Amino acid sequence: MSGTSAQTMRAAGAWWMPVAVAVLSLAVAVLGCEALLRLVPLRAAAVIRDPEEEVHPSGLYALHPEIGWTLTPGFRGRFRKGDFDIEVTANAQGLREHDISPKPPGTYRILGLGDSFAFGWGVEAEESFLKVLQARLNADGRRLYEVVNAGIPGFGTYEALRLLEVRGLSYEPDAVILAFYEGNDFQNNREAPRRRMITPEGYLKDVTDPSPALTQHSRLAALVHGQWARVHTKRGFAEGVRATQSLLQQMHTLLEQRRIPLALVLIPDQDAKVYGRAPLLRLYDRVVGGMELSQARRELEAFCRNHGIWFYQLSDRFGGDQDSSALRLNDTHFNPAGHRAAAEEIHRFLERSVLAAGDAER
Repeated sequence: MSGTSAQTMRAAGAWWMPVAVAVLSLAVAVLGCEALLRLVPLRAAAVIRDPEEEVHPSGLYALHPEIGWTLTPGFRGRFRKGDFDIEVTANAQGLREHDISPKPPGTYRILGLGDSFAFGWGVEAEESFLKVLQARLNADGRRLYEVVNAGIPGFGTYEALRLLEVRGLSYEPDAVILAFYEGNDFQNNREAPRRRMITPEGYLKDVTDPSPALTQHSRLAALVHGQWARVHTKRGFAEGVRATQSLLQQMHTLLEQRRIPLALVLIPDQDAKVYGRAPLLRLYDRVVGGMELSQARRELEAFCRNHGIWFYQLSDRFGGDQDSSALRLNDTHFNPAGHRAAAEEIHRFLERSVLAAGDAER
């Protein structure tokens, strides 16, 4: 072989050497990260692999063709998680309520819609802020009030609207309260309608966007998938705000035709990390999501006020920081003290808004 031919072969083959080194380095880095993550304690590794531990009682939920899901009609069981152990019962309509009869003459009936906060996650039925509100309204004896708890865990505004259409209006409400949790309701509304299923074990699960099979075998893949899911969620934040406004407009129109006032009670995000985000991270929120949480609040309030929807945001003591920890369970839902405090604020709000306006019209 001539020297020229040898040089040509060496030159032709030289290109793949850097590529091979780069691929080998990447493979070593990936394997190294996987090995390090496998050294993570088992409990932390479980969070990486599957952050949503199933805590609901088996059989608690039933699918509904129009609403999406409700509690299973007639369900009775215990709901246990860490710092609570409560009884949950459901009526024939799949609500955490007694069977709802026709409204008695002279009764002012309020329909409470919402998610797990309205439902009373982690507290007994009579400790939920809707039932504490009912007790407060009836305390002076001037009028008989009834507050119907139609909160269902996992609900967004879309599901609340469907429940209102299918069942809520038949309860003859004089007013409707929508408990809106900003921690996930914007996201839920962006994704609506969400497809859900009941597993063979009796649990409610999302059908869409299953985790890749690789995440079940690789902790690195599970970590990357989880982080990407968070970015994907954040990217749709502004879209979620717009979807929420559209759903609220539909709900208001439905009720306005029947001269039923609608009040939105905003529950601040109860994750303390949200309020400790550095300015650079808040800038990231605006760039990726189109807006940050404080702007979403302002836009939601302005929308409600411009469209005839009563609006109230729970006070700063529910701000999710350490000072409000005495009002929360370990998983950020309200504890009994939090429900009492929320009912106190909502009671004052109703007295000077919805109820005052109703008295003026009588």
